[in-house]
Amino acid sequence: MANAKSFHGGGNHSHDRDLPHAIVHRRAPRQWEDGLPLGNGRCGAMVWGDGAPLAFTLDHANLWDLRVADNWADDPDYNYVALRRMVAEGRWDEITETFENRDGARDRVGPTKVYIGRAELDIGQAQQYCCALGLDRAVVEGTLHTAETEHSLCAFVHHDRELLCVRLSDAPIEAELKLRSMIEVCPDLSELNHPRARMESHDQVRVMIQQIPGGLSYAVAWNPVGPDFFMAIEVADSPEAARARALETHAAAVTAGFERLLEEHVASWERFWSVSAVHLPEARMELLWYYGIYLLASCSRPGWLPPGLQGVWAMDGVKPPWRGDYHGDMNVQETFWPAGPSGHVQLMDSWLDHMLEAMPAAQAFTRNFFGTEGAFWVCSTLPYYTMVYGWGTVQFAWSSTAWLASLAWLRWRYSMDEDWLAQVGYPIVAEAFRFYHANLEEGDDGYLHIPLSTSPEYGENRPKAWCSDPNVDIALIRKCCDWLVEMEEALDIETLTEMALTVRRRLVPYALSDGRVLCLWPGKLLDESHRHPSQLMAIHPAMDLTIEDGQEARRIIEASVEQYLSLGQYRWTGHTYAQLISFAAVLGQAGWAYDCLLQLAEHWLAPNGLYFNRDMCNSGMTGFRADGDGYGPFTMETNCGLSQGICDMLLQGWRDVVRVFPAVPDHWRDVAFRGLVAEGAFWVSAIRQRGRTVWVQIVAGVGRRLTLRDPFDGEECVISGGDMERDGDDYVADLDAGQEVVLTLMDTEPVSMEQAADMVRCSDTSRIGLQ
Repeated sequence: MANAKSFHGGGNHSHDRDLPHAIVHRRAPRQWEDGLPLGNGRCGAMVWGDGAPLAFTLDHANLWDLRVADNWADDPDYNYVALRRMVAEGRWDEITETFENRDGARDRVGPTKVYIGRAELDIGQAQQYCCALGLDRAVVEGTLHTAETEHSLCAFVHHDRELLCVRLSDAPIEAELKLRSMIEVCPDLSELNHPRARMESHDQVRVMIQQIPGGLSYAVAWNPVGPDFFMAIEVADSPEAARARALETHAAAVTAGFERLLEEHVASWERFWSVSAVHLPEARMELLWYYGIYLLASCSRPGWLPPGLQGVWAMDGVKPPWRGDYHGDMNVQETFWPAGPSGHVQLMDSWLDHMLEAMPAAQAFTRNFFGTEGAFWVCSTLPYYTMVYGWGTVQFAWSSTAWLASLAWLRWRYSMDEDWLAQVGYPIVAEAFRFYHANLEEGDDGYLHIPLSTSPEYGENRPKAWCSDPNVDIALIRKCCDWLVEMEEALDIETLTEMALTVRRRLVPYALSDGRVLCLWPGKLLDESHRHPSQLMAIHPAMDLTIEDGQEARRIIEASVEQYLSLGQYRWTGHTYAQLISFAAVLGQAGWAYDCLLQLAEHWLAPNGLYFNRDMCNSGMTGFRADGDGYGPFTMETNCGLSQGICDMLLQGWRDVVRVFPAVPDHWRDVAFRGLVAEGAFWVSAIRQRGRTVWVQIVAGVGRRLTLRDPFDGEECVISGGDMERDGDDYVADLDAGQEVVLTLMDTEPVSMEQAADMVRCSDTSRIGLQ
């Protein structure tokens, strides 16, 4: 990976961003939900307000209140055997009390994500406002016109320091930057009984110090008078250490000065964006690709806790929705999906390192709850496998375990880093497999069965959700076996290979209807529009049934998709569309993929581009509407899933075949990308002009065989940089690490990436008239 990155990450790629990637507000965002998000993977700030005041809601990745009021494991019935017995006997109220809402867990505030509070600077209400979040620089810049004067604003969370930097010109003499604590901003969180935040003055610097009972402490040091404001945010084991760090960070910022800090910050983001780029003929879609990558990079950093549902942007004034937790039945996965194909595989490490660190707790839970070895991952947790309230039907579904482990598989596939695999990826997948191996039960038919699980989130937390042998579990267990076998082969070990092959061979087959439709579970078809297409897991994202697996697989895929779509979209949400962009793309259905992208962009994103679990247009297409209860809860996975969907439209690498432009809609006649990564650690750049692929460059991240599906639809091409042989529909070559091959369509004029980007911007995307 490092070698490949040097090929694609070096040099000056400023031309890739001549087209501004910016969220522009020409009206003041008077509520948090319309704000502009800044972050560096550790600290986050939402910039909002109309000047009376100008507000910065502050958060940090490592701030959680993890105190648990009781130990559910003390209940003798809190185990899988008792759960199965209660389900069989229909003791639904007892199930709720034992496994979901013991002692009112549903209504308790904690454990939960917590945040810092809100910084405010009152300069008077802006009569005119124009500010933009530039994704390329990760800076909010613009002007506010008050009754008194015009103010220029520049704000950023420093990429490499724990620091919010704000420059505001011509602030009134009496204007001071003030900080309100979390409890002041959100009184509902006072139930946590945190000690009152302590305020101190140190010469011209003020400090707020807060201790989280049973956890970390944090401190914010800032100068209340500008025009350059620096807010240093530090976390430590004690209040004294946090204060000392914050004061030190603030003093260093003052010494460096605003200009140098901005220069450092911009340089770091330029290095980040130099890795990869996409050029799409629709500026909005291109912006949204960058936005999803930006959000992930702004809230995920190796060495720190991974982002929960809201990343590092806690919603101002409200309790964190779903406690800001880690949801393992889609949210975590969609959040991290685009890291690999965008060339930023390290963004997955905050989650995967956390899984490894929490492994002993997961193993202990598995021993206590199931009485077996392995690591079972409940659906909803906080850091370090801290249990939180959740629907039992989702919390104890078997699918979360392998679906979370799939991120380790993807991290391996996009990097092919054997050292990482041995240390992190393999242990995660191996422990997931051990759980399945220990808990599958042989039936009278000789197959291995899942005795009790669900197909999240069908039936929500109602009795009808419980089942045996759901297809979502079967697909993930089959793939978990495949991942394990391939990983052990790469590591030259066979510890679990034979067991994995046996489990896969003996696992109960998929439940199909007479019409070859994938059921939820045996005898049960999906019978309602639903936001989670869990029964289709085998098709995507597990990729166990693909369009290249023969006539029977294609028949199952077609019938299952048709049945799902026949139920309508009224109970879909934005994350459904995000997943289905990729789903359609791997089926080669470019029109459907684009339609899902369009529906998501048109209906489900707020003016600042964020996703709030609501149809923001109140179009009537869904029951999840923004009328009545406003914006709804912000979650970030959908923005990231959208970016992944675009990656899948441009490049795929499943089953070790690289496919270039596999699902580009017809009206995207001109498209280009640089430095995207396909499975197998192949770094790919490509150009498409007037509906034809004309140029492909591939750099091998590691030494291995490249299989490239013919990107030229049978037309002749010129190949340089390697000896490639034609094998049916594919080009094949054995490449060394760092080796580059270039394929150019015969009789086409050479075009640089800069020229291609210019052509893409001028491309006609109208679908009226033959092109």
